[in-house]
Amino acid sequence: MTISSIKSDIKEAVEIKTTNNMVPKAEAMQYASDNNIKSMRAWFAFHNLRNGGSFRPQNIPGDPSKFYGKTGEWQGWPEFLGTEQKPTKTLTAEFVDLESCKEWFLANKISSVLMFRTFCKVKQRPSSIPAAPDKVYGVKFSELLAPKKERYLSFEKSKEKIAPMGFKNYLEFRQGRRDNMDILHDVPCNPDNIYSDSWVNWADFLGK
Repeated sequence: MTISSIKSDIKEAVEIKTTNNMVPKAEAMQYASDNNIKSMRAWFAFHNLRNGGSFRPQNIPGDPSKFYGKTGEWQGWPEFLGTEQKPTKTLTAEFVDLESCKEWFLANKISSVLMFRTFCKVKQRPSSIPAAPDKVYGVKFSELLAPKKERYLSFEKSKEKIAPMGFKNYLEFRQGRRDNMDILHDVPCNPDNIYSDSWVNWADFLGK
């Protein structure tokens, strides 16, 4: 018996022993989940002792892709680490349809992306409404939002509201609006820009 054949027999015996000692794939997946390992790079970094990593149990394979690849069980890192994305069709099936989603936005008066994010943070979003509805339904976020309440009165209504205050010019109007914000909050400070389609001049707006 040659030295090379002896080395080959020893190597084969070690491989058989190692294989028999390794945990099943499901347990290795659970190990990764318990340690919050979400990527291939994170897997190897987690066990890199030189860089402060953790000691890897002897029954956990150093490279699960190779070990479970030999057993025919390997389906890729995303599947192993539980980060595999679900197909869009499957995701959509878990949620209400687009029109029902729009109705939910309207019923809750959600008129901005920020308001929606706030709903998500305080856990007021039902599970039937996706966290990223624009991606799930393939639409712009603006299509889902409830219409915003008009910030200002119409041009004619604004004129009627300031008429009794007797502002003589632009400067008096600006100062009077600042002093009476509780009353004139729905009249813009720059009516010439806001009402550009109806605007004539300041004398007309102030009723002079």
